Amino acid sequence: MRSSIIIAGTLAIGATAWILSGQLGNSDKSAAANGSKVAERKAEKPLAAVRVRVLQARVKQDELIVNGRTEESRKVILRAETAGPIINVPAMEGSIVETDDVIARQSVEDRNALLSEATALVKQREIEYRAATQLAKKGFRSDTKLAEARAQLDAARAKTKSIRIDISRTTTKAPFRGILETRYVEKGDYVKAGDNIASIVDLDPVLAVGSASERNIGSIKIGEPGKVTFIDGNVAEGRIRFIASVADPDTRSFRIELEVPNPDHRIRSGLTGKLALPLPPVRAHVLSPAVLTLSDDGRIGVRIVDAEDIVRFKPVSILSESPEGIWVSGLADGQRLITIGHEYVRAGQKVRAVDEAAVTGS
Repeated sequence: MRSSIIIAGTLAIGATAWILSGQLGNSDKSAAANGSKVAERKAEKPLAAVRVRVLQARVKQDELIVNGRTEESRKVILRAETAGPIINVPAMEGSIVETDDVIARQSVEDRNALLSEATALVKQREIEYRAATQLAKKGFRSDTKLAEARAQLDAARAKTKSIRIDISRTTTKAPFRGILETRYVEKGDYVKAGDNIASIVDLDPVLAVGSASERNIGSIKIGEPGKVTFIDGNVAEGRIRFIASVADPDTRSFRIELEVPNPDHRIRSGLTGKLALPLPPVRAHVLSPAVLTLSDDGRIGVRIVDAEDIVRFKPVSILSESPEGIWVSGLADGQRLITIGHEYVRAGQKVRAVDEAAVTGS
């Protein structure tokens, strides 16, 4: 009886152990299965999606903008070439004068009488020279006397010519077409040789003058087109006619002259404006300012996606701004620029790149 109880207890203990071992084994398997599923879910986490655009450079025709002013292309101050009173000033200040227009006229005074006297003396010397020549041919006059008669004739002719020139100098004429800017004399004034009569300026063409730094002077060429924008918004076009070979010692900049046609004299001398001078064309990329970002060390650049869909940072240099966007250098054609989502990814991260052209097309 007692042995039966012992056997029954042993069987009960064994059955309990067998049942418990099965439950523990199932728990371990369940835990292992659950861990595997979690790992699979982590491995299957989707990649961040970014929108990209394939870069293609464009030709950028840049301009050098400098401050400038207008100047007359020519200016001359007419001065008296002989002494005498002013008897007529037909040209008015501010008027347009043509070449050889009379600006002022002086009294000839006794110059005509002196011319008559000198002319008569020339005739006398001619007669004396002919007589001396005939006598010399007959041997009645020496070569010395003949040379003396010739010299007297030449002197008389020279004096006549000098008087004629002096008479012509009593009339002051315009040397070229321009504007009579200032008239220094009035009728009745007495002037001496060298006194100012008037100043004439040539405003067709007019010059737009500016200065370029030594960094840019080598990129500007004579004959290239340019334009000047005045403070009232008016724009005039011309061509570069002069580039200084020597820098200004104070500013270390070089003078540039833009020749602008001005047939109606609408553009005055002394106006201020902005000169736009062409620079050699360069290939660059146009980007939206929104795609620019900063690297950890503070450099300006953009984020791109390489061939393995890994995010990379590319530094850029900003060339200029335009209504289309920002012109930059430092990028290569064919690179995939992140246009949307760049602020949510970092360099070295693998992403899913979506072509913005495909998105737009869909």
